[in-house]
Amino acid sequence: MNDSANPGLRKRLITVILLLAVLAGAGAAGWYYWQSRWYVTTENAYLTGNLVEVSAQIGGTVVWIGPEQNQVVHRGQELLRLTDGDELETLALRKNELALAVQDVQTLRAEVNRLQAEQRLRAVTHDLAEDEYERRQRLYPKNMVSKEELDSARTREAETEVSLETARLALEKARVRAGTQPLDEHPMVMVAAAHLRSAYRDWRKTQVISPVDGEVARRRVQAGQRISAGTPLFSIAQRQGAWIEANFKETQLRHIRPGQPVELISDLYGDSVKLRGRVDSIGTGTGSVFSLLPPQNATGNWIKIVQRVPVRILLEEGFDRDHPLPFGASLEVKVATHDRSGPPLAVEHAPEPVADADIYHYQAEGVEQLIAQIIADNRD
Repeated sequence: MNDSANPGLRKRLITVILLLAVLAGAGAAGWYYWQSRWYVTTENAYLTGNLVEVSAQIGGTVVWIGPEQNQVVHRGQELLRLTDGDELETLALRKNELALAVQDVQTLRAEVNRLQAEQRLRAVTHDLAEDEYERRQRLYPKNMVSKEELDSARTREAETEVSLETARLALEKARVRAGTQPLDEHPMVMVAAAHLRSAYRDWRKTQVISPVDGEVARRRVQAGQRISAGTPLFSIAQRQGAWIEANFKETQLRHIRPGQPVELISDLYGDSVKLRGRVDSIGTGTGSVFSLLPPQNATGNWIKIVQRVPVRILLEEGFDRDHPLPFGASLEVKVATHDRSGPPLAVEHAPEPVADADIYHYQAEGVEQLIAQIIADNRD
């Protein structure tokens, strides 16, 4: 009797097990569907950032190189040095030109003083000649002077008048060239000072410095190499400002909004390290739009396929020195789209600069003091 009951019991047990398995599978499928409604994932993502190209501003021969590849560099740090012999020669020439310009201006102003004295002398001579002519004019009707003496006096008065006018014009010309402004504001001195500033900056350009903080991703130059202006020298990676470029299918963008939280898993560290980020912005076009030959139906190179759109994701904690990621590292991106209330376009950010590499004022440091010293040394 027990033997006949066992098959029925086993059958019911198997039925229950199968039913539970189906319910579990349905529950798992339902849970997965429910979760997938709120998450968007892609493995087409990588870390990227700014690669600052440092180029030569002047030609020369490399005589010194500071950092090696992959080393950390700081804003304002010296990276490379060029020979500066020719630049120093030009700088010395410009210094002498400025000194001569100061001396020339002072010579012109001394000439003004000399011409003023000469004009006074000729004015006295003209006054005497004019008085003599007037006296002879009064005496001539009385036959006290001859016609020849009168004509001679008239000629002398005319000559001294022309001579006085010539002296006046020469003085006016000298005053224009000498000027009345301070010595350092005279055009001749300012032109020479501008040439000196240019030569000084060229000399300082033989020292190449880093415009940003980062790491030397690539060194493109060797010691002893002859380079020209514009030659790429270093590529500096700014890891601190790195971001993730995630390429989602256009069918996945419907619920992605700026500000949504993102979970990131890299191929380098696997599931053991999970990074956190936020959606920053959604690209303005698909990758194919910016290709060399963008799709265009009129030319026949257009095919209907699902496009991918780049989404920019920022790391919440910035660069993690304990788990550094190289540029180009692959990541798995999972965007939580629970909050879909925000606008699909990023809000307008505050008017802050994207980059600030204005550190080249060092090239003019000290030049104004040098100019002032040269002017002072050559002033009377």
